[in-house]
Amino acid sequence: MLSHLHPVDGRRNYRKGNDFKRSTFGAYPGYLQTNLSIVPSEYAEDFRIFCEQNPGPCPLIFQSAPGQTDAPALADDSDIRTDIPAYQEFENGVPQPEPVPDLLHHPWDDFVSFHLGCSFSFDSKLVSNGIELESAKSGNVSMFITNIPCVPSGPFNCNMAVSMRCIPVNLLEKAVELSVNMDFAHGAPIHMGNPEDIGISYIKPGVLKKDFGSEGVIPPGTVPCFWPCGVTGNVALRSAKLPKSFCHSPGNMFVSDVLSENVPKMVDSTLYPKPSVVCTDPARQRYVSVSQRTLSQLSAIESAITVDPGNRGLEHLVIPGEFAKVCLDLSNRAKTVGILLGFPLFDSDPPEENDGIAGAIYLARALNALDIEVYFIIDSSANGLAKCLGICKSLGYTHENNPFIPVGGTTTGLSEIAEGQFTHLIAIERPSPAADGKYYTMRGRDVSHKVGAMAEIFRQAQKEPSITTIGVGDGGNELGMGKVRESVIKNIPQGQTIAADVSADYLVSCGVSNWGGLAIAAGLYALQACPVHDRYRRKAIGAHKPRPINEFLLSSEQDLQLHKWLTELGFRDGCTGQKELTVDGLDYLEVHSKILCELKKVVEA
Repeated sequence: MLSHLHPVDGRRNYRKGNDFKRSTFGAYPGYLQTNLSIVPSEYAEDFRIFCEQNPGPCPLIFQSAPGQTDAPALADDSDIRTDIPAYQEFENGVPQPEPVPDLLHHPWDDFVSFHLGCSFSFDSKLVSNGIELESAKSGNVSMFITNIPCVPSGPFNCNMAVSMRCIPVNLLEKAVELSVNMDFAHGAPIHMGNPEDIGISYIKPGVLKKDFGSEGVIPPGTVPCFWPCGVTGNVALRSAKLPKSFCHSPGNMFVSDVLSENVPKMVDSTLYPKPSVVCTDPARQRYVSVSQRTLSQLSAIESAITVDPGNRGLEHLVIPGEFAKVCLDLSNRAKTVGILLGFPLFDSDPPEENDGIAGAIYLARALNALDIEVYFIIDSSANGLAKCLGICKSLGYTHENNPFIPVGGTTTGLSEIAEGQFTHLIAIERPSPAADGKYYTMRGRDVSHKVGAMAEIFRQAQKEPSITTIGVGDGGNELGMGKVRESVIKNIPQGQTIAADVSADYLVSCGVSNWGGLAIAAGLYALQACPVHDRYRRKAIGAHKPRPINEFLLSSEQDLQLHKWLTELGFRDGCTGQKELTVDGLDYLEVHSKILCELKKVVEA
C-alpha cells in the first residue's frame, strides 16, 4: 500500500509509470504534499504574486528556477517531470482530454514550477485526533469551484477552488483548531455549512455537484467543511490561457521528504488564538469561526447594552447569544444592507423621536468600514430625518454614497426593495404593526396615521431566503420584536395591545435602541480585529489588516455633537416629548455617553 511507502520510494514508483492516476489522499501520512503549477518563465512573476495575494488556496512552498527539474528544499531525489502519479496539460488554457504519466516529451528550459501547500498534509492529523474522514473511503476528496473571486495578477484571474471534508457537529471546533495554524497547508476551513452560500449547488439532498475528485456526498449528522484548495492554481492556469502550462491532475500530489510538523510556519502561530465555532443559523446550517477571546468580547458587549434603565421588563425580551450571531452573520455574509429607521410619534416637525437615529448612523459607519454597501430606508415624509442623515454624510460620520430610499404609505414598489437588492435588512427603532394591524407607542397610543408601509419590506424579505432580517428594539413594539411576541404580551405593560406582529431572523433587544446600533458597530470592529474570524470572513485571501477603531465608532466629542445636532434639528425624546439632550428620558452625559466609553473599553482591552 502507498501508506507504507517512504516518499522517496513513492516518487521512484511514479517515475517508473506505476500507480498512474492513483490519488495520494491518505497516503504517506505525516509528510508534506504539494500541489503543482508549472508556467513559462515570462509568467512566473505574475503567478508568484497571485500566490502571495491568495495565500489560503495557494500557499507557496517552493518556486524553481527556469528549467530546474528538482526541488532540493523538499526532496533529495526528485524530478518534477516524472514524480507524481498524473499530470494535466493545458494548451491556451484548455485542459487536454486525458491526464499523462509524465512530462518528459516537452522541452523544459523555460518552465518554472510552483509547489503549493496541500490539505492532504493535515488529513492524518485530523484522523489521529479522532476525526474520521468519510472521504478516506473513496480515496480522494470532493473539490469545487466556488463563487469566491481570488485577487487577480496578470493573466491569472479565477474563483477559488475548495476541498470538502464532512465533520460531525461536535468535532467542528477541533477540526478548526487542528488546522488553523497549518497555513502552509491552507489552514482552517474558510466555510462551514450551507454550500450554496459559496456557490456550490446540490444535485439532490445530501449530494453536491463536484468539479473534481470524488462524489460530493454529505453523510447524515455531519457538516460540510470547505478548505481552500491548491486546485485553485489549476483553475488559474485555465483562466490565463497560456500557450502551454501544466499542473498535477487533481488528487495526484507531489510527496516530499519533509514531515509536516517540521515545516516552518508561514504566519506566526500566536496570531491565531484558540478558536470557537458558532452556529448562527441552524435551519440554513451556517457556522462561523471566531476566537474564544473575541466571543467573550461580544458577550461583554451584550451584557453592557441589556441593562434596563427604564424598568420595562427588558430581560424577558433578550435572546441569550443572539447578539453574537447578529455580528457574526453581518461580518461574514453582508454585502448590501438596508437600514430602516424612524419612529414617528409627534405632531411637530420632525415627527420622529430621537432614539434609533444615532444607532443607525453607527451601523452605517461600521458597515462602510467593512466595505459593505448601505442604504437608509425612511418614510417619504421624513424630511428632517433626511436632513440629519445628509449632515452626517457631509461631515464624514457616514459614507457619502449611502443613498436614501423613501417609502410612502402604500406597498407600491416595495417588492423591488425587498427582492434581490439586499443581503440584509436592519430595522432599528422602527414601529411594527400589532396583531390588529395598527401601530402603537409604548403607552398604547395609536400612531398608524404617521407610519409608512415599511413593515411590508420586512414581511416580503422574510419570504426571500437570500435576505436576512435583523430587528433592533427596546420596548416590544418595534419591527423584529414579533420574534418574542408572547414574552411581550406576558411581561411588558400594554403588551397585549402593542406587541409587534412582525418578526425577524435575528433580534437585538437592548435598554435603548441606539445602544443596539452602537453595540453592533463595536462588535464588527472586534470581529475584524480577530485574526481567526477575519481570515474566515475574507476566505483566507489577502492579509489580515485590522482597521482603526475610529473607522467604526465616533469619538466622544463627535458622539456628543451628533446628539446636539439631533436636538437642534428638533428631534424629541420619545418619553418626555422634549427637545433636550436626553434619549428615552435618560440624560446623555449621565447615561448614554458612558455606554460608548464602556463598549470602547471592551473591544480595546
